[in-house]
Amino acid sequence: MRVDVAVVGGGPVGSFVGGLLAKQGFDVAVIEEHGEVGNPACCAGIVGAKGLEELEIRPGEWVAGRLRRAMLYPPSGAPIELGRGRVEAFVVDRAEFDRSIAREAVRAGATFFFRSRCTDLRLDGDPVLKLAGLHSGELRARLVIGADGPSSLVARKTGIPGPARFLKCAQAEVIGEAKEDMAEIYLGHSVAPGFFGWLIKAGDVCRVGLGTTEKSPRYLLHRMLEKHPVVSKKVERRKVLGMCIDLIPEPGSRRMHADRVLLVGDAAGHIKPLTGGGLYVGLSCAKIASEVATKALEETPDEKTLQVYDQMVRKEFGLEFDVGIRVRKVFEQMSDEDIIAVLDILRKEKMRKLIFDHFDFDHHSGLIRALAAELPEVLGDLGIRKTLKYIGALFYKP
Repeated sequence: MRVDVAVVGGGPVGSFVGGLLAKQGFDVAVIEEHGEVGNPACCAGIVGAKGLEELEIRPGEWVAGRLRRAMLYPPSGAPIELGRGRVEAFVVDRAEFDRSIAREAVRAGATFFFRSRCTDLRLDGDPVLKLAGLHSGELRARLVIGADGPSSLVARKTGIPGPARFLKCAQAEVIGEAKEDMAEIYLGHSVAPGFFGWLIKAGDVCRVGLGTTEKSPRYLLHRMLEKHPVVSKKVERRKVLGMCIDLIPEPGSRRMHADRVLLVGDAAGHIKPLTGGGLYVGLSCAKIASEVATKALEETPDEKTLQVYDQMVRKEFGLEFDVGIRVRKVFEQMSDEDIIAVLDILRKEKMRKLIFDHFDFDHHSGLIRALAAELPEVLGDLGIRKTLKYIGALFYKP
């Protein structure tokens, strides 16, 4: 078999780039190891309303909730509510969302190979993919796009080094009570070392999850469900409908192209550093990948014609990646006492106004730059010694 483009991975990012290229008239095959699109999915499923509009994706039946506000729970003390009274993001039914993107790709002319897994990739002239499963055999393509997750086989077979590090995540869908328009964020080393926990309403269920740089995410999630003073009262531990474990790669930490190969989504580290969200960034970079691929396929999609892809992604999201990673480094080094002290500043009217004026759900660097102007006030409460420590982390070079 021979196609113009072989996309390995039929998640939303792989389906999106496949559909965009099919619309340009290319013969596109999407290889998906599972029997259907959208399952399994380990994702909080939150995507910014403004970002979807930018991508020209209209809200559909996959909208499971609309978020207008957030409640931040410090390691101890009273929670802090933030909100501007408007819809900031959608909670999506990932299975239906993924299928809606895949349907558009099929309408555009892409072909899906379900229950088929790419087990090998040879780069000898045109790439040759070895497939196992329902569609076994060899598939030759002019260009391969790896949309196959953080442990991407396409990247490994191409010789692209892996991400510098991963964040470990766990999430459960449970029966419980939560406000439909609110995202609850839980902070503290006993909850989620180096990251945060979350609770959101998604239709008839609640999604409870966390990320961590230490320990077992499964263990921490079970402890959160059973013992957290707030979460354990909102969800029914014995009514867990499903649980998943996943990895989130550090963004901007790997090359995104090689000879006749592009990487998109988690495979490329297209992640927002502060939240771990990948839908908006992944879909946006898939759009960039389709533009680069379209031009390259008119000639020869070799390393020379594809290298502009990395440059275009860095131009669009490089600042978001770099600034976000630096702030993450600061946060990871904070003690619970420091987190409480910083969050207390958010109770000040001046700081709340600054956040409301500069907050963008999908682009964090603008708010971070605005907050940087208030850095002396924020870090001053922590003392000179700790201030110097965190300033050092801010100037860490990713």
